[in-house]
Amino acid sequence: MWTWLRTLLPELGGTGNPPLGDRGGLDWLQVMDNQRIAVLRRGGLMNLAAAPSFVLLWGIACLGLFYYALKPWLLLLATCSLLFSLGLFRRYRLIADTPTSTLSSGAQGYVELQGKAALPDGVGFRGLPHLPVTVWLPGYVEDEPFVLDDGKGRCLLYPRGAEIIACPGDSHYSWLNAIYPGQTLYALGELHTLRSVGDSDEQRERLAALLAEWKSNPLQLRRCFDVDGNGQIDPDEWQQVLVAAQRWVTDDLREQQRAPGTHVMDGAKAGQLFLITNIPPEKLAGRYRQMAFVHLLYWLSCLLAMLII
Repeated sequence: MWTWLRTLLPELGGTGNPPLGDRGGLDWLQVMDNQRIAVLRRGGLMNLAAAPSFVLLWGIACLGLFYYALKPWLLLLATCSLLFSLGLFRRYRLIADTPTSTLSSGAQGYVELQGKAALPDGVGFRGLPHLPVTVWLPGYVEDEPFVLDDGKGRCLLYPRGAEIIACPGDSHYSWLNAIYPGQTLYALGELHTLRSVGDSDEQRERLAALLAEWKSNPLQLRRCFDVDGNGQIDPDEWQQVLVAAQRWVTDDLREQQRAPGTHVMDGAKAGQLFLITNIPPEKLAGRYRQMAFVHLLYWLSCLLAMLII
């Protein structure tokens, strides 16, 4: 079964051969099986329909049903071909029509981003033992966030719920489907920027913490606010302490709000595509367009065949 499935998607196979046996506690054949299941699941039905081998087998199936005059099944395949064609053409138009944005432009909402893959700050390794470091590894590391760096900013990608298409990297692990640090990434989804808002509760907490800090050093507090020099902070002087602390907290929050926010892409609105891939968008869009046309031809051919039967 898996041998057949491996022929359907180019991303399932590679030019290299996987290591055999069990080395370092890893069952490599099990890794391959887990990969194939995850690649099909995360890529989705439309990417399976865009695989050249799948399209060829689909055409052979249509021809066989026409040969044996199985009209109801031919109608089913015709309907599926039409749905495949519409779905693939929609993906092609989304990629072709959505302009590429930079993280420094301040764009928000549904955008297209391109940049280099990277691990989040503080994460040194992700993946399996005896394999190169990966940011995304289907079947093993699928939902952990990773970074897209376009040279002008960094965006945190949360891949849960994304349609992810990963082709093998150029290494001796060319059988392994993964996204590696430094690979060029393409992402299509809903972008939003998180910033510190400094609400009233946070202001009160910061003010209380600052006053507690100042009180812990009474000598310095008297030196700054004991205006009449009687060695203690009077009620009027304490009001000056409160005013100064409030000004300090307000200025600090204002400076924090001016700092760059955290860019996040974690999904898309209903009906929109959330896509992450290391395949160049021009190549992927071309594949979608070509296969949408082929499935449209299959649909028309099936309808014509049904009239002949």
